[in-house]
Amino acid sequence: MDRKHVFSKRRVSRLNPIVIGGCARSGTTLLLSVLSCHPEIYAIPVETQALCPTAYDSEPSFSVSLDTAAIERHLQGGKRLSQCRYWCEKTPKNVLFFGRIIKRFGTNLRVLHVVRDGRDVVCSVHPNAPDRCWVAPQRWVGEVKAGLAVEGHPQVMMVRYEDLVLRYCDTVQDILAFLSLESVPQMNDYPMNASVLSDNGWFEPARAINSNSVGRWRDSLQRDRVERLLAEPGALELLSRLKYDATGN
Repeated sequence: MDRKHVFSKRRVSRLNPIVIGGCARSGTTLLLSVLSCHPEIYAIPVETQALCPTAYDSEPSFSVSLDTAAIERHLQGGKRLSQCRYWCEKTPKNVLFFGRIIKRFGTNLRVLHVVRDGRDVVCSVHPNAPDRCWVAPQRWVGEVKAGLAVEGHPQVMMVRYEDLVLRYCDTVQDILAFLSLESVPQMNDYPMNASVLSDNGWFEPARAINSNSVGRWRDSLQRDRVERLLAEPGALELLSRLKYDATGN
């Protein structure tokens, strides 16, 4: 084993992991970008898919080993690692592997499960395909259920997208407390201090936090998708469980 590989493994074991996951179009990238403002967090700027192998295959396998070597490779090129306490990896479909990820990394791991009103999720479009919505109602239900399977675990925190954008300061303080990190001024000046400023899931580079996308489903031309979501088995129960008012028009 070469010296660089040994060094990278030592860095991985020294730093504590933060893993972000959640249904696509729910704000996982925004949360990664926000956390990248903190000087003690090294935010991996790409979706490695290392912790959810095969999740994007047509027939995912849940028996394939997690690819921690890929994390090591990404940390090899990371700047300012010497001052960091955490590395943070975000791939939305990590949500399907939370249980395995917790077993793999042990008690130093922290998991952030991002959720968002499913009506906004199913009406959201993606820059790679702006002519269509990205997430089917069945997918939202399935992936939210997968994340909630570890609800209540002491190493898991659920973060609502709406709280992040409507109650930014309070929500960030809650997240930092969960991570055992001190509040720092850099977090209050987003995105000025962020190291993750772009993503292929964003239409434009990171911008100041705003709530323009909260409740956008009410004005969407895709109201049929909202009706399909509400008719999906389990959707109404999940909306209620996540404290979204499913009776609103």
